[in-house]
Amino acid sequence: MNTARTLGVVAAAAAALSPALMLSLRGGTGYCFFVILALSLVYLCNGKHRARAAQLYRRNRFWVWAMLGMPLIVFFQIVVLRTGTFPALDPLLRLALVVPCFFLLASLDVRQLRHVGWGFVAGALLAGAWVMYQLAHPNLAYGAVRVGNAFTNPIPFGDTALILGFMAFGALSRDGSAKWPEIAIRILALLAGGYASYASGARGGWIAVPFLLWAALAGRHWFVKARVPILCILIVCVAAVASTKVVDTRVEAIRSDLQAFYKGNSDTSVGVRFDLWRAAVRLYVHHPVLGVGRGRLESAMRSLVEQGKGPEMIINGRAHSEFFSVLAEMGTIGVIALLSLYAGTFRPFWRERHNPDPHIATAAYTGIMLIGSTVIFGLTIDVLTLVMNAAFFALTGATLLAWIEARKRELAEADRASAATVGARQEAYAGAALIASNRGRHDEKNVATDA
Repeated sequence: MNTARTLGVVAAAAAALSPALMLSLRGGTGYCFFVILALSLVYLCNGKHRARAAQLYRRNRFWVWAMLGMPLIVFFQIVVLRTGTFPALDPLLRLALVVPCFFLLASLDVRQLRHVGWGFVAGALLAGAWVMYQLAHPNLAYGAVRVGNAFTNPIPFGDTALILGFMAFGALSRDGSAKWPEIAIRILALLAGGYASYASGARGGWIAVPFLLWAALAGRHWFVKARVPILCILIVCVAAVASTKVVDTRVEAIRSDLQAFYKGNSDTSVGVRFDLWRAAVRLYVHHPVLGVGRGRLESAMRSLVEQGKGPEMIINGRAHSEFFSVLAEMGTIGVIALLSLYAGTFRPFWRERHNPDPHIATAAYTGIMLIGSTVIFGLTIDVLTLVMNAAFFALTGATLLAWIEARKRELAEADRASAATVGARQEAYAGAALIASNRGRHDEKNVATDA
């Protein structure tokens, strides 16, 4: 096995293991990330590989710069303004470091990259299994009321399990070749991820369910034919889940929190969020360009409390919203970078969703799930402040985009081979016709001579 093939096998395995280990092994996604990063640096030592990487960059420069924007701003805050902190830069570095990983992954075969779909399946099934184990042992982690795991709290746990479940089903190929055992396993993974989200009580993530359902089912011909019974089944399932005690309690808590907030009591989950967002806007007004500095939110909130401009509950290192955290810590420039990150990563998947090739369409819709859910989750939590989340977002997005690029390369190579075959046949036919024509002229000349 040559070096390039070895790199490809190990990189593909790491890309598939990343989602599989995300919620079951502390640092599992990070280990996979840095394995691929190290392999990509070896890959780029070759001049031909660098030339291919340059071509990929030219086709995906918007995506590349979207990934680089936020890390560069925080680095500027640290080095020039002395307002940012290196720990706050750590998660965002994954966005920048994934660029060379993308160049390596895009060189792999599609059949290797498609294994990431089974990584989603494994990750969702493991999350569901952990929830059932934890509910059987209430003394673990967060007990029987809301589940999480040893290294993350219920909100990111539930949100991640939900997206893993939907991506497990969404990665089912749209070419109609899947057998019933595969479909059944992927549906089971979807149910496991959904159950983990349900048990976590992460209600903010449930907002993404309609969007994820659309992305999982769109572009499938069988869904168009069976959309009425499928929608009826979905409505029944949603109604059944909504009537359970867990959902009823979590939704009722929103109503009671809002009532308490309007009465002047902000010491609730919703009320604290409103106070945090209001404080973030106040900080932005005083630091509109580049914010107070990434990683300085808690100290800035403490200063507001000391000045009597907010309750003590707002002293927090996060604003419980990606947008408001960036608004306060990175200002207008940071918000532009965040929106560019969303747009730059969403765009390449959105424009390929109607591609006639089913493999490209599948990767596109799966990427739409990843980016869209990250945006929705970011409305109520800080997604990219966790190293685990940033690594998953960056590496999974790069893998899915590489899937599209690799498939396009294979189709182009097949077209060139087909064109070469047709050209060779045409040349052969032309040669045969010329020989036949010359032979006919020779025969005519012989007949004339005999006459």
